[in-house]
Amino acid sequence: MPLSNRILAFNSSHNACVTHIKDGKIDFVLEEERLSHKKHDNQPYLSLCDAATIVDPGIDVILGTSLHHPGDKTTQQVVDICIQLCHKAVKKERNLFKDCSENHHLYHASIGFYNSGFEDATCVIVDGAGSYVADCAHEAETIFKVSYPANFEILHQKVVPHLNHVDNFPSYLLEPPVDSQPTTGIGMIYSGVAEYMGWGHLGCGTLMGLAPWGEEDPNIKPFVIDGEIDESLWKRNKCGATLIPYDYIKNPPIFKSVKNPRKKFQNFCNLAYRLQKDFETYMINLIKKAIELGDSKNIVLSGGCALNCVANYEYLKHLPEGYNLYVEPISTDAGTAVGMGLLEHYTVSNSYEINPIKTLYLGPSREYVIPSDAQDTTVSDVVDCIQNGKSVALFQGRSEQGPRALGNRSLLFDPTIPDARLKVNKVKNREPFRPFAATVLADHVHDWFDLRGMDETSFMMYAVDVLDHQRDKIAGVIHVDGTCRIQTVTKEQNENYYNLINEFYKRTGVPMLFNTSLNLSGDTMAETIKDALYILDNSEVSYLYLPEHAKIVCRDSNKNKNKKGYMDSSIFIGMNNE
Repeated sequence: MPLSNRILAFNSSHNACVTHIKDGKIDFVLEEERLSHKKHDNQPYLSLCDAATIVDPGIDVILGTSLHHPGDKTTQQVVDICIQLCHKAVKKERNLFKDCSENHHLYHASIGFYNSGFEDATCVIVDGAGSYVADCAHEAETIFKVSYPANFEILHQKVVPHLNHVDNFPSYLLEPPVDSQPTTGIGMIYSGVAEYMGWGHLGCGTLMGLAPWGEEDPNIKPFVIDGEIDESLWKRNKCGATLIPYDYIKNPPIFKSVKNPRKKFQNFCNLAYRLQKDFETYMINLIKKAIELGDSKNIVLSGGCALNCVANYEYLKHLPEGYNLYVEPISTDAGTAVGMGLLEHYTVSNSYEINPIKTLYLGPSREYVIPSDAQDTTVSDVVDCIQNGKSVALFQGRSEQGPRALGNRSLLFDPTIPDARLKVNKVKNREPFRPFAATVLADHVHDWFDLRGMDETSFMMYAVDVLDHQRDKIAGVIHVDGTCRIQTVTKEQNENYYNLINEFYKRTGVPMLFNTSLNLSGDTMAETIKDALYILDNSEVSYLYLPEHAKIVCRDSNKNKNKKGYMDSSIFIGMNNE
């Protein structure tokens, strides 16, 4: 078999993605939603057309994956179109395509393992639902024993029946390493509550942000009892698990429309709080199970549930001494495209070369025309704007991949302003309870935050505790639970961004900036300069900073905008823990 040095891979489930793997390294990654502006888009047509302008014809193999049920003609049509676009991109008529749709959790494990830099690992994969098993069930959670070059052994797996097989689940699927079967998994549970609250089954991030506003409530039934999911709270539908309404909250409206009274809002908060705590308990037990089953001191988390940065921080307290944790930053289904590309390389090449991921600035390289109204600027000028309470959009270089803004497609603000969170949520037209993040100079991070043994967190995968004596200084980026989701940055990782933060530090003594993704509510992160200018023109963002060109674009602060928000921010005044 020839060595697959050049691999083009795509994922056509939600968070559709295209990637190019060259000699075992990630050349570029592009999520469809960045071009279509349709969140979680599952048809990678635009990204494949974009890839056609980037890759050269020297592709050795084309890989594709989807989550369609066998026999699903609609999804198969999408895959067929993708295959055609791929062959057009690589300008080869012979069939280079390999269908990789049967190993969803394997590809989550693959991207996590190869990006971790570990020589071996135990990989824990949890998401809403993975590939179909025996045409009658979904993957729900899987633990792999992994080593180079491409050895993936299943140590434990939990599968949940497809809707049509809830009552007649085949007994042969209950044999080890598959555990006795519930009707749903913990990822489905989280998605189910998000859907119940009106955010859709992919709105888990919003639900995570709400949870810290809640508190213990005896009226809330636990989701997990003695380590197992309470099946009585759930019914199955085509999207997974749906919370059965009970007296506590009857027929909740779409959450965006919820306004006062505060008591009603607190009920939602308490429900989210209970779910988050039970989710953490379940996942901690699963990680402990992985430690017991595996023989490696390296633990890798991947799959959609690995994006719960609050839980990720909690896991660090439960790791035995000497164990290491790596959380994959591209843990959405976009990561499965990268995972199957990397797995193909290591399988075919039999290589033992370790290439830990060093950057998430993996979007395609793009040239753009500087806006005609851009003005010359300096780092000092931009910091002036930030200190004057203005929001500054930062646009430079290759876009960051994964769901977190890391300084190339970021919206920046002053973290020392106490109500910064409410101000920026208004700018982005988001719910006022949503948390934000900060980017911190790596040399100073331990003076401000408790990283629980980590040296740095450059991919923003943890919501960490702020040290008590520093909280008053950066009130604008602290969530209601006293945490902040942080990214550490060095000059080597992102020089322009580092210089901007460093200038702010020299003036204020605060080595960080408030950082959130460059997008508006309901839209996806900016990919192109056109996207950035649209945000500038249709929001209360004041400036667009282009550090590579030392240029800044200003907009009239009195321009007409849609200022309709989700919820009256006064609901948060005086709530618990604040």
